[in-house]
Amino acid sequence: MKKSFSIIFAGIIGMLVFTNQSYANPSTLPPSLDSTDVFSVSGDLVAIIDHSTNKADVVNVTTNKVVNLSNDAHTILDLNMMKNPQKIVLLKKSNGNEITKTVFTYAGEQISKTEIPLKDSADKIKWVAPTGKVNERIMVQFGDSFNLYQYPWTKPSVSFNAKINDNGYESVNVQGWDFVGYPYLAIKYQAQGIMSDDFFVRTINLFHHNEKIFKDFNADIKLKFIGPNLAVYTSYIYQPVPANAKRPVSDDPQNVFRLMNVATGSAPTSIKQAFKEEGDLSGWKTDFINNQVFVGDVLEQTWSLFSQEGTQILKEQKWPESGNSKFLSYDSSTKTAYFLKYSGGNIDVISNPIH
Repeated sequence: MKKSFSIIFAGIIGMLVFTNQSYANPSTLPPSLDSTDVFSVSGDLVAIIDHSTNKADVVNVTTNKVVNLSNDAHTILDLNMMKNPQKIVLLKKSNGNEITKTVFTYAGEQISKTEIPLKDSADKIKWVAPTGKVNERIMVQFGDSFNLYQYPWTKPSVSFNAKINDNGYESVNVQGWDFVGYPYLAIKYQAQGIMSDDFFVRTINLFHHNEKIFKDFNADIKLKFIGPNLAVYTSYIYQPVPANAKRPVSDDPQNVFRLMNVATGSAPTSIKQAFKEEGDLSGWKTDFINNQVFVGDVLEQTWSLFSQEGTQILKEQKWPESGNSKFLSYDSSTKTAYFLKYSGGNIDVISNPIH
């Protein structure tokens, strides 16, 4: 009973810290793996954002050296990696609706700092790097409204109303999205019915105004664009649900990862895996980092690694810290995987040799 209560409490905390990715004020909660995002920078470097503490750091996984990028009260909104030239772009809430854009080297040295005077409120934003003759852009989401801005930031160049009316549900709300460049936008919806929640994905071509909707998800999902493709990956912890609610069936192969072509709607890559349901804590966690798919079996405390094309790289490795760690990267040349844990509120990288 005590363990079950801990799981429920952790879920509540996870929902609370999720709002820190918006314009909400940062909380004073301790760092949490569930509220942490990881970004591959280059080689041995990763960027880590913990939304519960509102901190952004660059970490060398081989030396455990941590360089702080942000550690103040201004909410972190977005972080982006530029490959050519090599830069880290960090966007934070400033005064009112203004945004501070700070540019760093990959080593964490500050290059520049500017203010972007957005006029509209936002729940979430995504920064898009300049390409060719196209200036930098910012996609702003507020409720069901999406607006794409560029300099001088006074009015949107593209707008989209994402509201969906579906009489089969009590409500349908935007719960997440990704945008890395015009024209494609991908939106995750949570549809709430009587004693059940469903998740689905909508992809929109903002230029041609055509779209596709994918509803075959029985677990919570995350979205990430990889060029013209959209990575959709799931995580789920088995728990009691009403008899009529959709949920993953234990021992059935689960679609943990799909790489979808947004233009055609096809899924050239699909990774499936079955998971047992036993005791108080079982299910799976999926992460997608540096074009690699991490799939953790919560019950067995093992993990496997795949390429984004679906090729298995590693199978059923022991999960460090009995599953209480987060995958950072895998170096095939040294056959070493790196994981994150928090020790006394500080970042601690676990080096995990693969035998």
